[in-house]
Amino acid sequence: MESRVTALMPVKNGAVFLKKSIPQLQLSCKTTDEILIIDDFSDDNTAEIVKDAARTDQRIRLLSNPNPGIVGALNLGLSEASNEWIARFDVDDNYEVCRLDEQRVCISRNVIGIFSDYDFFSEALSYLGTIPSAIDSDAVAVSLISSQRTAHPSILFNRGSVLEVGGYQQEDFPAEDLSLWLRMSRVGKLISIPKVLLHYRLSAESVTGTKRQASILKKSSLIQSIGINPLNVEKASSKLEQIFEVYKPESFSNEREILLIRDLIMILRTHKLPEKSSKKLKSQLIAYVARNLPSSSKTKSLIRLHKEKKLRDNARNFK
Repeated sequence: MESRVTALMPVKNGAVFLKKSIPQLQLSCKTTDEILIIDDFSDDNTAEIVKDAARTDQRIRLLSNPNPGIVGALNLGLSEASNEWIARFDVDDNYEVCRLDEQRVCISRNVIGIFSDYDFFSEALSYLGTIPSAIDSDAVAVSLISSQRTAHPSILFNRGSVLEVGGYQQEDFPAEDLSLWLRMSRVGKLISIPKVLLHYRLSAESVTGTKRQASILKKSSLIQSIGINPLNVEKASSKLEQIFEVYKPESFSNEREILLIRDLIMILRTHKLPEKSSKKLKSQLIAYVARNLPSSSKTKSLIRLHKEKKLRDNARNFK
């Protein structure tokens, strides 16, 4: 039997986006799914738009956050959801209509979270690059070190597993998503689909300098306090070539390799691994760099990643 899904979307003053995002949600969800939209103290006509849509679609339910803030809104959605699988949506992002269909087929034993590749677009609809995800469960857990490859609004996750690890935690804002992924990686598998299913809107207004800096500091704190699951690091290291084989037939295969190597280097710098594991990993990384440094295709991929990062930095800092 196919798993039923609850689409969960917190909204604060999202009226300008709702007339596009609600139809997207309706097309993405099946008739047996539900759509929870949490109004987080909006002072525009967000609630009226949602109520109007709910009159003609019984799947839609409007909830009002009793206390302002994204963490409270998300936990309210978790408590009210009728289904065991929950898909996060953000009101100002765009999604492929097939998103949930693609993610549903990946639900299996021990899998508790399913991400996807995603790309960025500006307010002027300019393309700002793609973030290729890590696919393999151990590589996904390792990728949490960069907190970049597991976009919050791309995930389909298991409600019971989220509640088991304590749900979203207020003290972890504005990196409440990273905290949740780090805790979830201890109790089940996080995987990702190598397809762009989320189109992430990036603007100077949505990611202010102050908020971004606070997020970076909180993420750094969480990496120190919770850390990457050592078991995932050990397993990713032991099957590195197998992971690369998984990447080969996929789009952005070079970029996926490069990003995994980057993530492992970051872990070596920030985590105290057992001496034997550390030596083995260092040897693997040195061998990879020596083997791939002369490769023109790898160099081109590295340059592409760097250029796209600059595009996004410029979009964030645009005034």
